[in-house]
Amino acid sequence: MMTYTPWTKGLALAMTLTLAATAQAATAADTRLQAVMKKLDGGDPITLATVGGSITTGYAAQPPRERGWAALLAKSLGPRVQLVNAGVSGTDSAAAVQRLQAQVLDASPDLVVVEFSVNDQWLDPAVRGSSYEAILRKLLSAKKQPAVVVLGLTHQGNQPRDATDLQLKLAAHYGLTALDFGAWMQARVAAGTDRWAALYDEPVHPNGTGHQRIAQALGETLRAAATAAATTTPLPAPLHGRAHEFTRLLMNDTLKPYQNSGFTRGGEVHPEWTGQQPGWIATADDAEARFLVWGSEVAVFHAESEHYRNLEARVDDGPWVTLQSHVPERKGYLGWHYTVVGRDLEPTAHLLQVRVKRDAWAGSGRPASLLAIMSAGILPPSLRPSAFEQQPPSNRMGLIPAADPRLRWVGRIGPGPLPSTKLLVWSGSELHARFTGRELTLEFSSTHWGTSHFTVEIDGRALPLAVPGKGMSVWRLREPLADGEHTLRLLKRTEATMAEVAFHGLRLSEGDRLLDPPPARPLKLEFYGDSITAGACNGDVDADQYDDLYYHDGTRAYGALTAAKLGADYVGIAVSGIGVTATFNELLMPQVWNRYAPRLDAAVAPPDPRAPDVVLVNLGQNDHGFPGTKGQRIAADFASRYLAFVRELRARYPQARLVLLAGGMTAWKDEPAIPRALQQAVATLHGEGDARVWTYTFQAFAHAHPRIDVHAQMADELTRFLQTEVLK
Repeated sequence: MMTYTPWTKGLALAMTLTLAATAQAATAADTRLQAVMKKLDGGDPITLATVGGSITTGYAAQPPRERGWAALLAKSLGPRVQLVNAGVSGTDSAAAVQRLQAQVLDASPDLVVVEFSVNDQWLDPAVRGSSYEAILRKLLSAKKQPAVVVLGLTHQGNQPRDATDLQLKLAAHYGLTALDFGAWMQARVAAGTDRWAALYDEPVHPNGTGHQRIAQALGETLRAAATAAATTTPLPAPLHGRAHEFTRLLMNDTLKPYQNSGFTRGGEVHPEWTGQQPGWIATADDAEARFLVWGSEVAVFHAESEHYRNLEARVDDGPWVTLQSHVPERKGYLGWHYTVVGRDLEPTAHLLQVRVKRDAWAGSGRPASLLAIMSAGILPPSLRPSAFEQQPPSNRMGLIPAADPRLRWVGRIGPGPLPSTKLLVWSGSELHARFTGRELTLEFSSTHWGTSHFTVEIDGRALPLAVPGKGMSVWRLREPLADGEHTLRLLKRTEATMAEVAFHGLRLSEGDRLLDPPPARPLKLEFYGDSITAGACNGDVDADQYDDLYYHDGTRAYGALTAAKLGADYVGIAVSGIGVTATFNELLMPQVWNRYAPRLDAAVAPPDPRAPDVVLVNLGQNDHGFPGTKGQRIAADFASRYLAFVRELRARYPQARLVLLAGGMTAWKDEPAIPRALQQAVATLHGEGDARVWTYTFQAFAHAHPRIDVHAQMADELTRFLQTEVLK
């Protein structure tokens, strides 16, 4: 029977150090670490996890997994230590956040050593503070909280140290034991007991002797921490934000483009990343793919070598960013890189476009490859940043009222509860203004329960604003604007039944003024529809949900996108669950289509003085879906009632072009009565001499509510149809 030797007596790598070298080993400890050391001393089993890059894998030790520092440390701690080595060569803390749960936390470790100083030195400085801190916070807030030790390595000669110093500062902030190996080694060199050259055969990776020294230094650090004064530090506020605590990894089967031309499955797979499968690869110069992504930071994880060519990518309509995959100095081996494509984005859904870069390698036939897409900053409501700060309510002195003629409104805007206020109900309702000055304050009130989510666009910069229901709220822009003239767009994102709000007006800084508004757009589109047209769930990260309506954005639904593509004003009258003959709620579209709000007590709105040029209808999904929940078919009189509704629209808009739409979800595929009713309506009206009626069925669709990727495809389809068939 094997006798266990306590770790305090069994460090096989122990060496005699000078007092100066010993002083460099960190002696801070928390109660978690001391509890782990006590378990070891008592002969209890523990799980040690190490997470880092190639140095953690044991690179340059022979054999790496047996003679690297992680294996040597585990062996020195005793036979009852189970090692989980989550080192992945070429990865930094930004990539590690994405794999931390699967490769570290799922193993329920007792002790975790974190090593990323060397690779984070090459990581974007704007990222590495947040990503490394997120690793610490996720470990320290895990259901089973492990003891955490920060390992700060450097290149040979203790240079450079930017990432190391940042990580050691974070260790101190969180009260964690840390080893500054560069300082530990430099003290030995200064004392004449060691040489940097003995530890490295090249500047970056320590050799076998170097791995022994790292394990030795860590053992001494743990031994010192076991007898140090220990403290329990509550999780403090972050130093670099919390974006990388909330991430999403698109890889393997989840890495699916919604549009693709020229990319195929393939490319190199990281041999050390467990469970990784090929990504996407292309050799054609015009290859392009588009992906649905989320978060305030979007990055592409890709391979680097002498054989690859470059990609470029952008988020939404942002600038193109080069993905530097052609790296001539990587001869005979691959590297891996986390390239940020978009940052400081609104923390919601976005569209990522990736294409082969036309550069010196055009026509070469060389491959371009991407392996994964990594997003950060998918923030919960309490952490979402706001460019506005709430102010106490004030009197109406100095308020420019919502009814001021210098404010241009687009959409079906009703009279508010107080004189000169405006009722904003329908998603897509829009205010345009121009003003001078450096300050802006917006004033709202609501008797409705729901939060109204807005986009406040100032000089083209989009800023989200959440206006709560059941009360009055005043919102002031936090940062002053530049001197001079500014443009303002206020767009209601939340659909009508979920939130109503009254806009009282705006305030400017003293002495500044409103200017004449921008002119109306030359074209006006008016849409009638259900949840598809309302944009319900179009930004949801996973399954459809209605708890957090921040992700539901009517201004990013296909109708609003089509209007934007055509340079048109947009009016959206859309209600989730509604139909012509059936509804998941209480009211049918023929009961509310002409009202200021989807309520029977809401007033009927008079026709707008400027009639729409095109009126578009997309209904039928719920006429099929609601009876389907009861095992029933669509109403037998759906076609006649649909035609009757279209006649009401024609009576209100006698000169408008009418377009009857089907699609976005699958009702028109599942129920032939829907497309048949649309075709019959068009044929009937044509037969009566009304030639300004068309029908169109979308090819893009989703089985659940369409996300913004499907809406983008629908908008592309509809724009082409309107341009070639309706507006010609």
